[in-house]
Amino acid sequence: MPEGPLVRKFHHLVSPFVGQQVVKTGGSSKKLQPASLQCLWLQDTQVNGKKLFLRFDPDEEMGPPGSSPPPEPPQKEAQKEGAADPKQVGEPSGQKTPDGSSQSAELVPQGEDDSEYLERDAPAGDAGRWLRVSFGLFGSVWVNEFSRAKQANKRGDWRDPSPRLVLHFGGGGFLAFYNCQMSWSSSPVVTPTCDILSEKFHRGQALEALGQAQPVCYTLLDQRYFSGLGNIIKNEALYRAGIHPLSLGSVLSASRREVLVDHVVEFSTAWLQGKFQGRPQRTQVYQREQCPAGHQVMKEAFGPQDGLQRLTWWCPQCQPQLSEEPEQCQFS
Repeated sequence: MPEGPLVRKFHHLVSPFVGQQVVKTGGSSKKLQPASLQCLWLQDTQVNGKKLFLRFDPDEEMGPPGSSPPPEPPQKEAQKEGAADPKQVGEPSGQKTPDGSSQSAELVPQGEDDSEYLERDAPAGDAGRWLRVSFGLFGSVWVNEFSRAKQANKRGDWRDPSPRLVLHFGGGGFLAFYNCQMSWSSSPVVTPTCDILSEKFHRGQALEALGQAQPVCYTLLDQRYFSGLGNIIKNEALYRAGIHPLSLGSVLSASRREVLVDHVVEFSTAWLQGKFQGRPQRTQVYQREQCPAGHQVMKEAFGPQDGLQRLTWWCPQCQPQLSEEPEQCQFS
């Protein structure tokens, strides 16, 4: 699914529509009932990790007390894009998919567990209702334009992807949401201390979590401590820190854990800035055959026995496994 930097880009694209009324709706979602959003006002939008939250009200009014305004883009170039930016930036080094995003090929047969975010019927007319958007593997948001097929699907036809939700606004523009799960909640679930792109990100909490006696590649994907961190950031941060993905956090020194968190934040921030500047984020090990030093990159699925197995790329020479660390077969 889209990682934190891309979801923040989605948030930036949606923000200019705050304060406008929904005048027409569409989309393939049956449980959400897109028509229930017609005539409502988009009053606020917030982001946390990989989740986007939209607040709708039946009346034209300001957002709730204490609601945070949309963050300013980190680069001036972002201000030039505004709501008219129709481009969806995909993941690097991947195969294009019908909805225009890039296939990251990072999952083995099991899919991510989105059961917590399944759509539920709920009236949208109540004041202060928040729509929670959880994007799928190829999830995207398009502005004033629909996604078009870039290649034939498995059936051999060129049918355009169907948006889950389309919102037309009184200002004349529209938003189209693709490949996502949506549900209503009474308030946004936002924990800035866990969000790797938040100024309030709690490094101490993250460092403590990394000290657990389990492979660090498991801990990095734990959204309770690294909200917004996905498979791309995981692979790149570990490579840049020179840490084997199966290294036990309890074996790593405090300084090495500090370096790892530094690379998580630096890579994520650079990726976000690249989104606003129109620059693709270059990866050094993710989906690569060789690392920058010319060594052959290994690829294998790692994950807890009762959890999700994620494809992991690493360089055995640049990321050596220490003798006191477990053998790979114990965790593969």
